[in-house]
Amino acid sequence: MSSRLKALTRSPLTARFIVGKTFRIAHQDPPISSIVRILYHHRTQGEEPESIHIKAIVDALGALGHEVLVVGPAAIQHQGARGSRPSLLGRIKNAAPRLLFELMQLGYNIVVAHRLAKAIKQFKPHLVYERYALFNFAGVRVAKRYGIPLILEVNTPYAQAWAKYYGLYLKTLARWLEKRILLAASHIITVTEVQRELLVHEGIPPQQISTCHNAIDPDWFNPERHLNPDLAAELGLMAPVIGFVGTMNRWQGMSEFPAVLRSVFARCPEATFLFVGDGEFRQSLEDVCVSEGFSDRVVFTRRKPHADVPPLVALMDITVLLNSNAYGSPMKIFEYMAMGKAIVAPSVAPVLEVLHDGQTGLLIEPGDTTEMADQIVRLIRDPALRDRLGKAGRAYVTKHHTWHQNALKIVSIYGQQTLATASKESASTC
Repeated sequence: MSSRLKALTRSPLTARFIVGKTFRIAHQDPPISSIVRILYHHRTQGEEPESIHIKAIVDALGALGHEVLVVGPAAIQHQGARGSRPSLLGRIKNAAPRLLFELMQLGYNIVVAHRLAKAIKQFKPHLVYERYALFNFAGVRVAKRYGIPLILEVNTPYAQAWAKYYGLYLKTLARWLEKRILLAASHIITVTEVQRELLVHEGIPPQQISTCHNAIDPDWFNPERHLNPDLAAELGLMAPVIGFVGTMNRWQGMSEFPAVLRSVFARCPEATFLFVGDGEFRQSLEDVCVSEGFSDRVVFTRRKPHADVPPLVALMDITVLLNSNAYGSPMKIFEYMAMGKAIVAPSVAPVLEVLHDGQTGLLIEPGDTTEMADQIVRLIRDPALRDRLGKAGRAYVTKHHTWHQNALKIVSIYGQQTLATASKESASTC
């Protein structure tokens, strides 16, 4: 390891991931001239699912032979990791008053600017790849100062989303900063087409935006890899099992789910439900199950490390999502598909981009509990349909939505940016 990398890896806010012997066995090394040094900057707290997304992209870039230096406030978790204690910043985020935390986010740019400048001087990256965060403008400013292209990954338009779902004290400033950060990036990657159109509507040139949906590792999310019949008995599950994985919050329709349970149990009393995750409506849903006598047929695991998710999804016969927001790319849909499961999902625009009704899943009107229950009962009574949808879903997602493909697209965008810059410089000298 070079001295500059040794120095960087000693930083508590910096983690290094670089292609190693394991990858060199599985992938042919690219010529030295094609290796790209990528500085990956994020401001997450090392928590799922953000951490899983980051680590998956870093691994995929490394597998292609590129060098990646990760700079962020907390270590990121591998998908096989068993979780860790929340970071200091994560605990502050949960405890601090909202206005104070927004001011802290603004002030954190001073720390970010210092860290990124140090990393750029020592690592000498060809590209800065940044995961967008609210009020986080240091990345685009530092990259511009050193003349390095910056690709900005936008998973959520935070100034708009947080104002809608949580409220923002500094709403006007957040919107103003968000637009200038987006305009300052060399290129933007969004996770859905609908989000791309949203940014175009905000005034971002469409040629500066690409879509790169969420994805899966087909080897990790493989139904044959995670078969564990003893786990079903341990949890008290009896087939058919209807399952949900994720954050049990308001935009996923969890407050309306008791109506689904009542309707399904009335027609299929043999069914069981498995909820993997936690959130603002988990306790109220659990209370309903107890008060209405469903508790022996509904299992709540609460939040689980990502390493435990595939074996739990493997137990499910039918996977569900009652509702979703209008712009985000729900990771659970890709993971359900990769595990070969029949899916019932809402017909919101991001889901429509990846799931085809009657082919790779069944669609319902967003939040329609009657339609959700009807489709669940339909799948319970038709195992052949479940099998066909599950196989088609896995075939689709492993062909079109893998982290390997996303990494290739990132490098391709960087190459296009480099060519465009070279062409401009050549034209200016003529």
